[in-house]
Amino acid sequence: MNNILIGNIISFTGAVFLAVSCVVKSRKRIFVLQFLNCAFLAVASYFFNAYATITTLIICCIRNIFIMRDKFTKPVLAFVIVSVVILGLLSNNRGIIGLMPVAATVEYTTCCYFIRDVRKTRVSILINEIIWVTYSLLVSDFSTAISDSAVIVVDIMSILKSRSKKQVLSERE
Repeated sequence: MNNILIGNIISFTGAVFLAVSCVVKSRKRIFVLQFLNCAFLAVASYFFNAYATITTLIICCIRNIFIMRDKFTKPVLAFVIVSVVILGLLSNNRGIIGLMPVAATVEYTTCCYFIRDVRKTRVSILINEIIWVTYSLLVSDFSTAISDSAVIVVDIMSILKSRSKKQVLSERE
């Protein structure tokens, strides 16, 4: 029980960084904040005995460094995806549930490479967060499930706000 409490405290701290990433306007700042999110969640995952998640999140930290430095090339994309899949499968101790972080990471990593637009990045975050909320509930990471649900709401509001601004600009033209 203590491990679940400790893990929830650490993961909540990480989730705050993700929430802030949903409202910043710079793509680089989004990934700096997501790096911090992944680092905290990797530590928290130890307390949930979620080993595939630890390896996946460490690789996500590395991915985010490449993105922040504008060095996220096709070979890096391939390396990250292959590493996540192989290490995620090798370290998975939760069966099909343990594959959810792997799937979420492959989805988001692919989008990080192909999408440059902030709004589309937010949509990718939304899809990714739905997978992570489900996973978090299944491994008793309730603080992440709750905070990531809030992130989903903030993300949807940011997406709608950016859409509204585009519509207003289109109507003015």
